[in-house]
Amino acid sequence: LARRRRRRRLLPPAAMSIVADRPRPREEVRASTRARSCSDFPSRTPAERLTDDILVEILSRVPAKELCRCKCVSKHWLGLIHHPDHRKRLPQTLAGFFYGRITSTTGQRVLELPFRFTSISGDGRSPVGTSFTFLPNHHLPVDLLDSCNGLLLCRCYHVSDGVGAFHYVVCNPATEKWIVLPNSGKDSSQVATTSLGFDPALSPHFHVFELVQQHKYGENKNTDISGVTVYSSETGEWIYKEKRWSRATWFASWHSSATVFLNGLLFFRALDLKLHDCVAAVDTKGEIWMKFRVPGGQVDGFVQRSIFRAPADQFDDLDLAHGFIQRSQGRLHFANFQRDKYGVAIRLVVHVLENYQDKQWILKHSIETSNIFGWTDLWLDADFDFIAIHPECNLLFFAVGGITFMCYNMDNRQVKVISHLADVKPLFLPYAPLYTESQSLHI
Repeated sequence: LARRRRRRRLLPPAAMSIVADRPRPREEVRASTRARSCSDFPSRTPAERLTDDILVEILSRVPAKELCRCKCVSKHWLGLIHHPDHRKRLPQTLAGFFYGRITSTTGQRVLELPFRFTSISGDGRSPVGTSFTFLPNHHLPVDLLDSCNGLLLCRCYHVSDGVGAFHYVVCNPATEKWIVLPNSGKDSSQVATTSLGFDPALSPHFHVFELVQQHKYGENKNTDISGVTVYSSETGEWIYKEKRWSRATWFASWHSSATVFLNGLLFFRALDLKLHDCVAAVDTKGEIWMKFRVPGGQVDGFVQRSIFRAPADQFDDLDLAHGFIQRSQGRLHFANFQRDKYGVAIRLVVHVLENYQDKQWILKHSIETSNIFGWTDLWLDADFDFIAIHPECNLLFFAVGGITFMCYNMDNRQVKVISHLADVKPLFLPYAPLYTESQSLHI
């Protein structure tokens, strides 16, 4: 036996393969097959035993951010999530932006028909129709005022109540459902801006805010915020609440995303005689009013400056921050540029507000503008427009020269050109499809 084992070890590799390939007795093959079935092919995991219908039902209850991570589990999961039949049942994230020509007949910058759409991938395809023919009196002018988590706030004009008469309409273009809101009782000249607040994770109901302004300075025509009018889809009524600030406060809007709805509060940029450039907030009941400074001053030796001026040049001697607020990953963000003494933007900075109580902004990201654009002479008033920060990740969208739509990834510090737009400076409104039926909307 020892001699036979020694002889087998001396066989060359080719001979060893021949020996290994010799047919074995049937009993030995059966035993080997049983052994492989137990060891080489373990039982399927609980997730693998789920049917596709059950798996899609589970995924439909996962937040949009976590759903994106689920795409990396397997090719099968990726296919389920991207399948057209399943996509309407799953939570959606930012798809792109409505944009188009700007009009400001009532002081608020809005989009007017025809609306256009650009996706974040740059292919230009819209997940919904852009003609909005499902709206009432769609043959008459329609303005797009705001968007929030899949719902859109429109201003639909009609001729029955005279020239310039309109109704607010909240609609879901994915389901083509809409509701006409009753009149708030406020004249359009009294409203600084109208915004939509909707968070399906908190409530199936939406709110519409009118920031009401009043004239107080005679011929100067300055208007400060005097209160807020709020419509609730739950009650079907408007309420009016006066401001709870002692100092005059002006609404400030210089870009697409003038307001942000987060955690039941409407945040907006404002100007204040003491706080100067600040962020203000009011809740859906008009009971909570807050104001706090935006990040400013010297950071790493650079000074944040601004070309903007408040009404009647109240703040001519003050350096107001040029920036915008956004909701991203459940927190309030503020993006801004630091500029040199000549007004040239030299660094992009992004801050985040961890909580509203201490009112402290934390620096999240900073990068030289030359590393983003390749040049240093960036003039904010003509060359650059903030558009949005992705609600689920660290992507910042902006337009350069008014016609080049771009994206900056704060994680890998890479810049991507998404598309080239028409030769006009458009207004952008973010859109994420909402395919679920809403109790607040009806025909």
